[in-house]
Amino acid sequence: MAFLNVWVLSVFGVYFAVLIGIAVARARQMREMQDYVLGSRRLSALTSALSASSSAVSSGSMLVVPALAFADGGMTLWLAGSVFIGSVFSWTVMARRLRRYTYAADNSLTISEFLEKRFEDRTGLLRSLVALVTLFFVIIYISSGLVGGSKLLQTTFGLEPAAGIVVTLAAVASYTFVGGFLAVSRTDVFQSLIMLASFTIIPAMLLQVAENPLTGVLAGGSDFLNPLNDAEGNALSWVYVAGLPGWGVAALGSLRVLQRYMAIEDEAKIPASRNIGVAWLFLISVLGLVIGWAARPALEQVGMLAAADPEKVYFVVTEAFFHPLVAGVLLCGVVAAVMSTADSQLLLGSAVAADDLPWLRRFTYSIRTGSRIWLGRGLLVVIGLVAAVIALTQPDSIFDLVAYAFGGMGAAFGPCIIMSLYWRRFNYLGAVASIVTGAVICSIWEFTSGGVMDVMVATPGFIGAAAAGVLATLATPPPSRAVVELFDEVNPPR
Repeated sequence: MAFLNVWVLSVFGVYFAVLIGIAVARARQMREMQDYVLGSRRLSALTSALSASSSAVSSGSMLVVPALAFADGGMTLWLAGSVFIGSVFSWTVMARRLRRYTYAADNSLTISEFLEKRFEDRTGLLRSLVALVTLFFVIIYISSGLVGGSKLLQTTFGLEPAAGIVVTLAAVASYTFVGGFLAVSRTDVFQSLIMLASFTIIPAMLLQVAENPLTGVLAGGSDFLNPLNDAEGNALSWVYVAGLPGWGVAALGSLRVLQRYMAIEDEAKIPASRNIGVAWLFLISVLGLVIGWAARPALEQVGMLAAADPEKVYFVVTEAFFHPLVAGVLLCGVVAAVMSTADSQLLLGSAVAADDLPWLRRFTYSIRTGSRIWLGRGLLVVIGLVAAVIALTQPDSIFDLVAYAFGGMGAAFGPCIIMSLYWRRFNYLGAVASIVTGAVICSIWEFTSGGVMDVMVATPGFIGAAAAGVLATLATPPPSRAVVELFDEVNPPR
């Protein structure tokens, strides 16, 4: 084990040095707050595609998808497919209009600022509401990444969970602190390639190790790979089926992904960016399922099947079947997933806190640009520490944390943003009603009815938020002429 640790630690050191190098190089280009938050909207098609997709693939996807495929068999195909379809829909329906609208709305840097200007809200209530809801779910999401990193460090180095959480936070916060949005986006490209390479190498080895992988997978029963049944051969329950759309619609409110749409250099590059990002996500989804399915016969062949913890199956197969040097590279895939999501969430949280919270916004705009960037960096550290405390005191499974944060944010913001982009009549009160309803339903559902053990929180939350937004809009006066004129300017009739 010590020999393995030396190899893995060496690979981790090189990997982290690359991230810091990218951050330092990009820090030189950071002169204004929009550089720190959106990279001055200079992302290329490739960078926006891989950054958006890799930031959407958290430790939940790298660890949980193989774990669920390993434990539940073919039924996991539906969950992976729902996330993939939601991502395709998000790129197709939201990317172009959001890039155009946020630029037209006085070059808005955050979704909070965009919605305030979209509805000409002079009270600051809507912007503050969006900021608070965003920060709440962002902190939960960062906690899931810290738990994922902790599991990796515990499995690989025997590090205690608390120490693993602290080390993970320090690693993620360091290069995000230095380089801001451009560093996060460019490191995400590098990390997306590491993730794809890891997800390609592992199933190739597992399929080679198992003498007859299909027979091995089916040894427990011919229904294991049947997508219409659970692992025991029973037909999928209506509860599971009803929760599946939630994983797809949650992608529509993933603010860290929407930031990439806002930051792309030219909306004409969006189709190419979408195609690259969707292709990458498809490969990650399919290969993640194959890892979980193929791990069963491979681990059984070496007598390790009974002791395999599903949430650690990625670590187990990496250590069992690969040379320590290769294992180090493959474990960097999990590190990449943790960091590419956590860095985006940290950056998003710090930008929202600095620019959108009412008691900080006045101070932010009263200081010079360089000081604003340092304020954002300081808030990044504060948000990371709060997330670490939650990860330490509420060490839930990665799946539970991701489901609540991903689903809650999707339900709170997905319907509101879509209606803001497409519905001319949509008004301020409709936006407030939609956001509050989505967040409240998801939270009540999570903490009173078992959350993901029943129906994924985004399913009822998204439906309730959409209905509340429509009803509140139709029951109240239409938006002002200025709001309608801005909508028509951004979306001219064809």
